Amino acid sequence: MDRLNPLTAGITLAATFALLNVACAIAVALWPQGTLDFFNAWFHGISLAPLQAASKPLTVGGVLYGLVGVAATGFAVGVVYAVSYNLIRRCPGCH
Repeated sequence: MDRLNPLTAGITLAATFALLNVACAIAVALWPQGTLDFFNAWFHGISLAPLQAASKPLTVGGVLYGLVGVAATGFAVGVVYAVSYNLIRRCPGCH
């Protein structure tokens, strides 16, 4: 397999995270209880009910703030992943 370009991997993962974040925000806006139930299923008995969206209204500013944060995190994770992948790929006994 070819080397990964860290910038490309970072941008790709940032875009992926951003799209998932927008989809989540839409789901919370349209189906708050259904979205909470969906994520409750991920946490194996830990209730997220105290975090219900009704306690804090969904705002455009809050969604944009989260979008920027998740995109920046995705970019950083993508860059670290690509650099790590390229380093491990060069290691003679590592793959």
